[in-house]
Amino acid sequence: MSAARCLGCLVLHHLPHTRHPPHRALTPLLGGRGTVHSPLRLWLVPDKRWNASVSWVLPQGHETGINIYNSTTKTKVPLRTHHPGLLTWYNCGPTVYDSAHIGHALSYIKIDIIRRIMTRVFDLNVIMVMGITDIDDKIIRRSQELQVSFREITEHYEQEFFNDMDRLRVWRPSLAPRVTEHVPHIIAFTQGILDRGLAYVAVDGSVYFNTGAYGRYGKLFPVHEEEATAAATATAAAAVIKKSPRDFALWKLAKKGEPSWPSPWGRGRPGWHIECSAMASHILGVPLDVHGGGIDLRFPHHENEEAQCCAFHDTQQWCNYWLHVGHLHTRREKMSKSLYNTISVEALLQQHSVNTFRLFCLLSHYRNNVEFGPTSLDQAKVYMRKIRSFLHDAYAYINGQLKCAPLDESALKMKLVETRARVRRSLADDFDTARAVEAVMDLITLGNRELKKQSQGTSLDRSAGSMAAICSYIHYLMEEVFGIHFPSVSDASNLSLESGGRLFQVMNAVLELRDRVRKFALLQDTDGQTGLSVEEVKDKKRERMPLLHACDHLREELLKSGLQIKDHKGNTSWSLADETTEQKKGV
Repeated sequence: MSAARCLGCLVLHHLPHTRHPPHRALTPLLGGRGTVHSPLRLWLVPDKRWNASVSWVLPQGHETGINIYNSTTKTKVPLRTHHPGLLTWYNCGPTVYDSAHIGHALSYIKIDIIRRIMTRVFDLNVIMVMGITDIDDKIIRRSQELQVSFREITEHYEQEFFNDMDRLRVWRPSLAPRVTEHVPHIIAFTQGILDRGLAYVAVDGSVYFNTGAYGRYGKLFPVHEEEATAAATATAAAAVIKKSPRDFALWKLAKKGEPSWPSPWGRGRPGWHIECSAMASHILGVPLDVHGGGIDLRFPHHENEEAQCCAFHDTQQWCNYWLHVGHLHTRREKMSKSLYNTISVEALLQQHSVNTFRLFCLLSHYRNNVEFGPTSLDQAKVYMRKIRSFLHDAYAYINGQLKCAPLDESALKMKLVETRARVRRSLADDFDTARAVEAVMDLITLGNRELKKQSQGTSLDRSAGSMAAICSYIHYLMEEVFGIHFPSVSDASNLSLESGGRLFQVMNAVLELRDRVRKFALLQDTDGQTGLSVEEVKDKKRERMPLLHACDHLREELLKSGLQIKDHKGNTSWSLADETTEQKKGV
């Protein structure tokens, strides 16, 4: 991971000098002391919960225009970055011992959307590091069950995980370090905490963090003494060798037959919590702007990370903002492999499109738990159909295929300006995507109302510019910010250019022929209709019904090829369709 070290740290080192103290990477184990914002004192509340007198300090730094929810203070606070225009983000990644399920999909999509908002809307250069846990009790058990090496397990499921994320259009992290590639850094990190007197070596050679000596445990999540004792005594051996039930392992003594690495304390492997701390510190330094993960990781994982990093770096605040995503529930239970209630990403995509699931993720706040059931995606499907239908009609209008009364261009432009402002305010308010989507749907409602106005004459007035601006904004927001793809006019134009311009010519000819056939079948042409009785008209329509069926069949066949035909009053338009698989899924 030397390349990873260079990429992460060189980006930071080449930034313009600021008045803030530079980050400290892991390499100098006992370097200078970090800046202390304010003294912290341990105090014991009446119900025996430990907490710090000052749990979080608003960092000095550079404003982003975003307010973010603070998990520690339970309030929204300004998001400030340590370096101008650059945000460092560490996100907990998968433990690669099994396939990802839709609970993982929801969490990583919501993280992806927030990252896209920061990048595309607020113009931040986000360096995201996502750790891959490729050594763990679950991985070891799985390898023993299947009688294969643990690396075969981890390599297979890591590749599967990233393939699933690619299908879900989740941006890959800037770096994805593996724990097994950072064992030397983890050992050095552990030694640094020992040298500060904030860890101890147990009788069996395992190393534990000393929460009593640290004195500030419970910063993110106040811990009840009895709760901590109950959790610790769940493992009898650990209860014997630990000084306090709140202490946690930095380095674990190797058991017979388990993968292990040499260390000053004997062969062993890293504890879970220190993996992320060591990798994040090695690549991104200190302070860290944002740390993300599921709400279940807040305690003990993130609490322990913050404690050991503050101990190692000798600082009062390692990570400035903790971002926690709510769970996906099924039948009011958290979706979890241990509860045997999971649905794989593959199974999800066999029934629903990526577009629909991403829009489903947008319709709830990232911090909220989400219930998943047979009808959970219905609202997202309704919105998808409304957006797609509007874009199709709008492009038909722009291309002159859809005729209607002159549009209220002033109202459309004012609504677009208002929508852009509403969307930005919503996204700046702790990434409120649900309110942003509602603002877009209001814009589409007005656009639909204008496009459905009936023409009262032969006026050639058209407001193609206003409608094109609305379509451009919706495409930008859905595609670039939210990761939802809708075919556009440019897609059709590019495809036509690739075919030498023949696609437009062919499709226009097909539509013209189909339109003439439909009019003939519906007796809308003037030839042969004069002097017919009502019964004769019905008989002729009945005779020509197969022609209408043939027109419908042509429309269905073209849709399978990615070309969508839509019949309007008096004429027909065509456009590129979404993926044919999404059409089959009814979205």
